[in-house]
Amino acid sequence: MVAHVGFVGLGNIGSRVAPHLLNAGHRLAVSDLNTAAVEALVAQGARAAESAADTARDADIVILSLPSPAIVRTVVAGNDGVLAGAKPGTIIVDHSTIDPETAREVAGLAAAVGVTYLDAPVSGGVQGAEAGTLSIMAGGDAGAFERVRPVLESYSGNVFLVGETGSGQAIKLANNIITAINIAALGEGLSAAVGAGVDLDTAAKVLSTSSANSHVLSSYFPRTLFTEDRPTGFALDFMLKDIKLFLNSTAQTALPTPVSNVVGDLFRIGNRDGRGAKDFTSVVEFYEDFTGTRLQTKGN
Repeated sequence: MVAHVGFVGLGNIGSRVAPHLLNAGHRLAVSDLNTAAVEALVAQGARAAESAADTARDADIVILSLPSPAIVRTVVAGNDGVLAGAKPGTIIVDHSTIDPETAREVAGLAAAVGVTYLDAPVSGGVQGAEAGTLSIMAGGDAGAFERVRPVLESYSGNVFLVGETGSGQAIKLANNIITAINIAALGEGLSAAVGAGVDLDTAAKVLSTSSANSHVLSSYFPRTLFTEDRPTGFALDFMLKDIKLFLNSTAQTALPTPVSNVVGDLFRIGNRDGRGAKDFTSVVEFYEDFTGTRLQTKGN
């Protein structure tokens, strides 16, 4: 299947997803405020669009990868937005992480002009986007999902339809709050173990082969927190934004979220202490400040 694809948002994820579409043979129009990111894709064969509306013209599918609910709303339904250029039958695939309520609102605006909107946030980060192994969790119309699946599979390892519109965002926010809680728990536990005299390398090895193991401990920490330079794969401020979205969404229900609220406070402290642009695992530095011990393994 060769599709005409429009792509709006060439940030950390979008700039790495778009080349996979070109490599798969799809026709691609791209739009972003970052002209350098646009030019890099033009050099690979994409068309530079003048606006989100222009990106959508002649497109079968328009993919979004944007930083906030307000920007998604503007890019889709604002002046010169996607809906101003999209023809009836176009499918919008939104890889942004936003709240379920905004996803349902935007889907309604799209449906009013004959366009289908799928909320389809991703997991896997920069590494997954680069490797083409992202996990995509979509909410919305099953027929539209099956139509776009072959395109999504050109840059993903797993593609799921999880339910109605908003469901993709709900499971993505659940994924991120669980990950944030896991990071905070690992930081607290590891700091306690090291403070009690256990070697960090030994502690990490034992825990990664025990019931406390997780992808964060066995795969992500060794590439980020445990290293000397602690590179940023996903910024703390981005995770804080997602935690706020989760808490705001659950606040509209009767579900108590005491653990999530405490972890949200730890990320707010990280932001206050100037760690917002650092990797989200730097929230663990809250504990390092108390112990005076850096959680860096000998191999790193």
